[in-house]
Amino acid sequence: MPEPHSRRLPRPLPQERQRRSAAELLETRDAMLTRSHLRELGLERRAIDAIFRALPVVALPGYSRPMVRVADYIALVEESTFHNDRVRPT
Repeated sequence: MPEPHSRRLPRPLPQERQRRSAAELLETRDAMLTRSHLRELGLERRAIDAIFRALPVVALPGYSRPMVRVADYIALVEESTFHNDRVRPT
């Protein structure tokens, strides 16, 4: 005879997907970064705003968080990095 409903063991919940850190996402060039990811990387709001103005923004229909591609972000950082061979523009 089957056990009464109240005696059944609860089903295990599906394992929640853990959110990947911004550092992990930077290793995947096709990944997308949100403003929260950029904040996690230590950028302040003005820097994040500048990044979103400079890069193509991905805005998916029905999703309210704009994103930028990791590859675009890395390229912008590289373009904006001034080595000893050139002077920072003013």
